[in-house]
Amino acid sequence: MNFKSFFLISVAMLAGLLIGCGQDTTVYRESGMGYNGAIEIEVEIADEQITAIRVVDHSETQDVADPAFEQLIAAVLENQHTDIDVVSGATYTSRGFLQAVENALLTASGEAATDAARAAQDIVDRESYADGRYRGAFGDRGETQVVIQFHLRDGILHDLSYRHLYHSGNDYRQMDNEHELYPVKVQHDQILEYLDGKPLASIDELRNTGSLVEDIDGYTGATIRGNKIYSAMRDALNRGLYTPAGAVDRTIGNFADGRYRGTFGDRGDQQVSIQFELENNTFSNLRYRHLYYGGVDYRQIDSDHELYPVYRQHMQLAEYLEGQPVSAVFDLYDPGNVIDDIDGFTGATVRANKVLSAIMNALTRDVYVPADPSRREVRSVQDGRYRGIYEDSGVQQISIQFSIADGKFHSLSYRHLYYSGDDYRRLEPGDELYPVVEQHQEILAYLEGKSLESVFDLHTPGDFVSDIDGFTGATIRGNKVFSAIMDGLNRGIY
Repeated sequence: MNFKSFFLISVAMLAGLLIGCGQDTTVYRESGMGYNGAIEIEVEIADEQITAIRVVDHSETQDVADPAFEQLIAAVLENQHTDIDVVSGATYTSRGFLQAVENALLTASGEAATDAARAAQDIVDRESYADGRYRGAFGDRGETQVVIQFHLRDGILHDLSYRHLYHSGNDYRQMDNEHELYPVKVQHDQILEYLDGKPLASIDELRNTGSLVEDIDGYTGATIRGNKIYSAMRDALNRGLYTPAGAVDRTIGNFADGRYRGTFGDRGDQQVSIQFELENNTFSNLRYRHLYYGGVDYRQIDSDHELYPVYRQHMQLAEYLEGQPVSAVFDLYDPGNVIDDIDGFTGATVRANKVLSAIMNALTRDVYVPADPSRREVRSVQDGRYRGIYEDSGVQQISIQFSIADGKFHSLSYRHLYYSGDDYRRLEPGDELYPVVEQHQEILAYLEGKSLESVFDLHTPGDFVSDIDGFTGATIRGNKVFSAIMDGLNRGIY
């Protein structure tokens, strides 16, 4: 049942004075996601003041929502901003209402509440995601720590499970109840139990696990790193559907011309690393930089290997996409229509969704090597701490942490910096490759205090990184650092 409520709480004297003085009143209509669906509101603004708010349509439980709306409207009008407490017992309704007001204020200020801007909000718009299965990962300090799978049905989380849960040498999924860290495993399982049946927006609560997880045998629920699970789930959402539940929406955006790189990992292994180029939203030059399943490196096997037909089928996927529009990536959900049955290996059973996930990961990271280096488009994000990674050829090469305050970078640091067998964070002055460490530190020093747009300068590091002991600044792979930063921004606040 769709309940409609109409509220009008206005500052009558102020509104009257403004209108009487000839001030124009503008009405902005926006929406936010509540517990049961969209909450549509109208906000009246005159002379840069919020003068009235109306809730014009919603599907929340009326007895809960109506008093919450009255309280929230009064608070917003009094404070003239949305940084107010949610109403107890109506958390998701409150968040949806406040998000709708915030969207209206963004529009009023000339900052259109675009999909990209809303994606940067911590409150996830659950109607943006189709029904089906999702998979995502969180990695740090050179290792994959969390791989999670979940289903969405009508914006509600179901069937959550860890496919990998690993930290500091401990595989938590393999522990028995005698292990000293078994309570931590139980606490991680409690997080999934809590989320099951909840709206997608509830993942925002993972930053305060003490309210969700019990204290067990001296391990406090508040110390569980729910933000790692949050990051893995955001990664899954960024990649899009792993397995769709119904017809696939083939809508996809326009992407900058240039070279892209992305990866897909599962169960602790990087399985697919792919590179491709786009020109006018058309694929070209697709190739695998890593292709690995079940202990087999498919790029290294020869034609006599029993699994060589699977390698050929993966090559057919890349060949199929060559010259196709970006939207053709969705054909990989049904690979049997794209590739051949070879030597008993049916095309329909090839895990093309792993390749699709790697491609989507590449697109969300933005262009790795741009055709137009002058392009500097980046969305606005919230203030806070972020973490992201760059992986390639089966290895996590960069893990980076940084903070954003007022649209500027601060407190940047590498948590992992590794190429070709060398751990650069452990090198010392005098080591042959130490100049490369200094150059990477110059990248962070350059970004400190600069605006988000300056991340695009990393495509041309020779402009600000010194030549040191024969190592030229122009050859530093600033695009790897760029990709790690973009990954961090995509995952949301850590």
